[in-house]
Amino acid sequence: MDVPLISVVIPAYNRKSTIKRSILSVLAQSVDNLEVVVVDDGSNDNMSQAVHEIIQADKRVRLLVHKANQGAQAARNTGIRAAIGAWIAFLDSDDTWVPNSLEMRIAVAQSQNIQVVHSPGFVLRFGGGERETFEVPALSGNVYRKLLRAPGPLFPALLVSTKAFQAIGGLDEAIVAYQEWDTALRLAKRFEFGFVPEPTFVYDCRGTDTISKNLLRAARGYEQILRKHLREIALKAGPRAIAEHYARLSSEYRIAGDERAFRRCKRISYFWWPNPQVPLRKLRAVMTG
Repeated sequence: MDVPLISVVIPAYNRKSTIKRSILSVLAQSVDNLEVVVVDDGSNDNMSQAVHEIIQADKRVRLLVHKANQGAQAARNTGIRAAIGAWIAFLDSDDTWVPNSLEMRIAVAQSQNIQVVHSPGFVLRFGGGERETFEVPALSGNVYRKLLRAPGPLFPALLVSTKAFQAIGGLDEAIVAYQEWDTALRLAKRFEFGFVPEPTFVYDCRGTDTISKNLLRAARGYEQILRKHLREIALKAGPRAIAEHYARLSSEYRIAGDERAFRRCKRISYFWWPNPQVPLRKLRAVMTG
């Protein structure tokens, strides 16, 4: 298989203990026509030294450094702008790929002549034993309407053509969580998706500092995306979809301990799609309780 150059972007902040493992999983891919662009997002744990040690052994690795921490989306954008490959893939600095991850995804992209490919993965959970399958919706073709209803691919699963990223103008750095959902929505509005049914990555949730564990940040990111894409959700998925989103969001805020946001989102959900099974007086009790 003739594979064009693939640029792998790894944003990293204070990940000295895991960055080598992530980079080496890329360098061990069955596809070798690749470059690794590591973006040190203002780390203070001497992580760059660990990356330089790999660079000495493999010149396919490059390191870019932010003087101050700007966030993962900004780091990804820096990597995208520096990438010279025809395709771009992402890996977080504490995750890894299975050895044929890129091979499986680029094969689908080339055989179906599409610009975006994703897949399920494996997950390692805190306190767990063996890795489990991390399922994602098997979205392929025109998936925009489906993505307006629920989040989809994760960054470690995405393989996207460089021209597709150029078409959407890079990533939105204002989004604080669910960033891959916003990215997938913007891509799906213009391009069809392909899907690899086999897991291609290992999502490591064992760390204590992962964004996914910051529940309030996650809820706020979810709401950012709802507000950003609200018009499209209303037009293409309907008011009931908005109500379902806000009902789900209210639960996220309650779990995160923000009761005020929980009640606000409950009200918004009811506004968009009143539930006849919930009497208004009961809803008022929830809102004011």
